[in-house]
Amino acid sequence: MNVRLLYRDHDFSMQKPGFGQQALADDLEMERILSAMAGGDPLLHDVCANLLFHPLQAEEEIRYRQDVLADCIRNPETVRELYGIAVETQKRKSESWSWLSSGQYLSSNFSSAINLLRIYAEMLLKLRSTLGGDSQKFRSDGWRQLIGMLWRELDDDYFSQISALLDELKDDRGILISAELGSYCQGVHYVMRRKEEKRFWRNWHFAPSFTISPRDDAGASDLGKRRDRAINEGTNVLAQSADHIENFFAVLQRELAFYVGCLNLFDKIKELGMPAAMPELLPLSSESRRFEDLYDVSLALAKNAKVVGTRLYAENKRLYLITGANQGGKSTFLRSVGQSQLMMQCGMFVGAGSFQAPVRCGIFTHFKKEEDAGMKSGKLDEELSRMNGIADHLVPGSLLLFNESFAATNEREGSEICRQITTALIENGIEVFSVTHLYSFAAGFLRENRPETLYLTAQRLDDGSRTFRIVPGEPLQTAYGEDLYRKIFGAQAKNGK
Repeated sequence: MNVRLLYRDHDFSMQKPGFGQQALADDLEMERILSAMAGGDPLLHDVCANLLFHPLQAEEEIRYRQDVLADCIRNPETVRELYGIAVETQKRKSESWSWLSSGQYLSSNFSSAINLLRIYAEMLLKLRSTLGGDSQKFRSDGWRQLIGMLWRELDDDYFSQISALLDELKDDRGILISAELGSYCQGVHYVMRRKEEKRFWRNWHFAPSFTISPRDDAGASDLGKRRDRAINEGTNVLAQSADHIENFFAVLQRELAFYVGCLNLFDKIKELGMPAAMPELLPLSSESRRFEDLYDVSLALAKNAKVVGTRLYAENKRLYLITGANQGGKSTFLRSVGQSQLMMQCGMFVGAGSFQAPVRCGIFTHFKKEEDAGMKSGKLDEELSRMNGIADHLVPGSLLLFNESFAATNEREGSEICRQITTALIENGIEVFSVTHLYSFAAGFLRENRPETLYLTAQRLDDGSRTFRIVPGEPLQTAYGEDLYRKIFGAQAKNGK
């Protein structure tokens, strides 16, 4: 029994944290998105985080998950109900006094396995019944495979047979066993026998029998050992069956957790009146991006209100240099690009009216950090050290987001460091988005007239107000700091006082 809602050819298992995961989470402010997805459920948080920070790279795998998610969005009540069944199953198993343990008596494990299988059989029937009425509403390969498996392997005959077998295995009327005499008249080949109703009474009721005295502890112990030898094989089979079904429900819960998290975020975005689009994938070799109303999902969640989106149409571009007015939305735009790339490559919708982007082999961030008094070296050394670690993991087709990097030194040195690093990256097939205040760095690329570079700027109106939109625009020597000065100090600043 396989779930296969996240991957076509295997079930989901949690992966170890990858390189740069914490930096991605911090720089792109992903925790707020994960909290919205989790809705207070720790499992949803952990599963969604694990999948978001391990983005897929195969287009087919991403589309497979997109199709499953599209079905979930069309049938949210059913998906939530299925997740609830998986959660209830785990809860009932935990609350039950029955559990399997190598430290228990074999007879206790035998009874525990039977009780667990009763719980699992009941929940499997509930699972199949929930999907039965809505099976035609699911169109994706993942859902059709799961539904087909449940109806193929768990038909009505299966539940009738398993119920009858579990009733027969109950030991409230005792257990029937047989044995043979060995070479030294010892018991060998102990076997647990079925108590067939038609012949059980005739064959065994008048058979020779004896009763162990209540005070015969040695006799009771010997009989218990013989009983355990007879039920040993049956107990192993029952325990393996219980483990198999338990694993199925555990995987089902984890895989559904991702889609329930997506539904939670989708509902929250719609409540804010913001768009959510299923992205269109471009191949790894593509150097084009097109999107409408791309916005920072984390910012929208933080403000609990609509935020401004950005439009971009770029063809054959590998470097995006973003300059312009202070507090004009440059870092917000950069976060929206990183968030959307992660969300797209884990099969999610993105925060945009429409979104088209290439798949990337890796997603990395290098953002300016606050001064750390505990650092043993300078801030520039720390930035270079982080860049060195990122470089060790970069491959052609990766995406790297810079936010005011290498500005800890003077303009000339910082610009030269940025120029050399950025040139090396784009010449080796790395896509780069760079927010910078280093005019010499940005203007240098402009003078070289490199065709793979697109210049963007934070839009500023004539009166100095910010629209928080990013538009095409060449770098300027000013970041309009006077605008902020006037905004803070008001009329006195305008009058030159």
